[in-house]
Amino acid sequence: MNKRSIFWTIILLVSLYGCNTKTVDKETQDRNDSIQKYLDLAGNNSLDSKLRNKYNSKAFSLVDLSKNDTLTRFYINTISYNYFDTNDWLDYKKTEKIHFQISTVAEDTLNLARFYRYKGGYYRKNNVYDSAYYYYIKAEKFYKKTNDQYGLAKVYEYKSLIEFYKDDYLGADLSAQKALNYYKTTILIKNQFDLLLIIGNSAHNLKNYKKAINTFNLAMSLAKKYNIKNSEIHCIGTCLNNMGNVYREQKKFNKAMYYFNSALKEKSLIKKDPVLLGFILNNLSDCKLHLKDYSGLPNLLFKSIELLSNSEEGIKESTLSYIYLSNYYDRIKDSLKALLYADKAIKIAKKANSPYYYLTALSNAGSVDHKKAPYYIKEYHKKSDSLRFMERKSRNQYYIIQHETNEISQEKATAIKQKWIVVTIAGVVILIIALLLIITLQRYKQNRMQFQQSQLKANQEIYDLMFTQKTKEDSARQSEKKRIAIELHDGVLNRLASTRFNLNILSYQKDEETINKCLIHIEEIYEIEKEIRNIAHDLNTEIFNTNNSFIFLLNNFVVTQNQTTNSNFTIETDSNIDWSFISSEIKMNLYRIIQEACHNINKHAQATNVLISLVLDKNNICLSITDNGKGFDSNANFEGMGLKNIKYRVKSLKGKLVIKSNNNNTSINISIPYNNLV
Repeated sequence: MNKRSIFWTIILLVSLYGCNTKTVDKETQDRNDSIQKYLDLAGNNSLDSKLRNKYNSKAFSLVDLSKNDTLTRFYINTISYNYFDTNDWLDYKKTEKIHFQISTVAEDTLNLARFYRYKGGYYRKNNVYDSAYYYYIKAEKFYKKTNDQYGLAKVYEYKSLIEFYKDDYLGADLSAQKALNYYKTTILIKNQFDLLLIIGNSAHNLKNYKKAINTFNLAMSLAKKYNIKNSEIHCIGTCLNNMGNVYREQKKFNKAMYYFNSALKEKSLIKKDPVLLGFILNNLSDCKLHLKDYSGLPNLLFKSIELLSNSEEGIKESTLSYIYLSNYYDRIKDSLKALLYADKAIKIAKKANSPYYYLTALSNAGSVDHKKAPYYIKEYHKKSDSLRFMERKSRNQYYIIQHETNEISQEKATAIKQKWIVVTIAGVVILIIALLLIITLQRYKQNRMQFQQSQLKANQEIYDLMFTQKTKEDSARQSEKKRIAIELHDGVLNRLASTRFNLNILSYQKDEETINKCLIHIEEIYEIEKEIRNIAHDLNTEIFNTNNSFIFLLNNFVVTQNQTTNSNFTIETDSNIDWSFISSEIKMNLYRIIQEACHNINKHAQATNVLISLVLDKNNICLSITDNGKGFDSNANFEGMGLKNIKYRVKSLKGKLVIKSNNNNTSINISIPYNNLV
């Protein structure tokens, strides 16, 4: 086979391989697009859960599990979370098992952290709090090894909920504060609000009443400022109720009633959160009983029972409603109803399996029914001891979980450390051998390469010299083209446009006075010819080197504008500026900027007054051009060269440009360092 045949064979093989690769890449891309589309639909909370699960399953069926890459783990993580979010526990368990396996094999710390977080969430949603706490601790340790601060904050948030539920108020406060420190750096205001409630309630239970009140006030400020929407609670009503409870526990009943009554004034409370309204009516009734103010009783309590009867938590709280009713009727000497409601409270608390409410009901019954008081007291102590034991056991269980997790982590860290020692030693030995081989090969090749390098260096120097010369020529050419374009636009074109605009009047008005006015503009055409000639001969700064001073030219420009336009132009200059020390090039740029700005005002602004001001402010010359025209959007992206040229000229002078415009006026403010002008 000759060389030509070999060449064309190689070309054919490369072409076939390239086509095949493109086909595979396109198929993969199409599959990924489909997966992402179904994941987006599955993550849409506004859709029905069954439909979301259907889309999620479709996405799962398209994932290629034979690949354990970053994208595959991302897909499985998202699918697992979507099942978790819709409470589809069967499919969640199936996908979370795969999620754990592929993340473990890939040693993917971030995805393992997410796996443990979702696992903890699964147990939390199913009220298995000890297991939930265990997995949250594991998730926390993995998240700390990543940069996912949001995931770590969510773990702290969920930990604080479990710790609060288990009466570990110090732990709840600490975890919630860690989460809040992150959320304060984000726009997640609702998360901040929820954590402030946990911190406030923890402080309340720890009898740190000042901190509790301050925290609830901060939460309420967030709710009002950002109009926080919460599907579960009425935010402002909750804060007011919590603050009322803090004062109620301090026996400051009048102040507590103020907050409860403030909460009742929230118009959306009964519609948004009727259960909370029932709580507030209960709390208000308790304050009235302590103050012996029976106005509104017992109707407030009957209304509370009605509102609380539609939720599990509300039914537990209704135990207190019946206790307060029992107290009320005992106060007004209606013993029959007092005993009736005391007994009702015990039955409801027992049925709701709520130890706290049951103990409170027993205590109340003992004070109302003196005959059965010994029985109630005995039952109270029995239940109290049992409850105290269970709480201690539960708290100890959480400490054991944390301790065991720490021990496992330490053992794992020790094993990893030993493994790394062995790997390091082996690596050092291999590295030494490799270095010896490399040194030997380098010595062999060194002499041969020196000659080649000297040749390459010489060739490179020649190439660099040619390239540098070419670059300089291109740069000079581009700079000159840009200079001519700017001069033509800012000078000649603006003046031609102004002259054309003023001569256009002859098309419909040909009286002698109009013709005499237009003769001035014919003279202007001669001046434009001179300017074109100057540009052509690179003499664009000549007009500023003649006897005509810069200020004289500006005054003439203003006089011309007042004669040829309907606007009243005024110029103010600072006598402290010594223009003789400023280069003609700089004065030319300032003149062109004024020329361009005034042209735009005449063309677009419909202004009646225009003020041009040049003042010396410390080490800066400040140019201000202000009109009372109709303005424009200064943030818009204009296609014309005028504004772009102004910006270019200011930048070349190392100055600053600020444009402000509204419906009534426009101002262009330019500041140029004085020491750059000399």
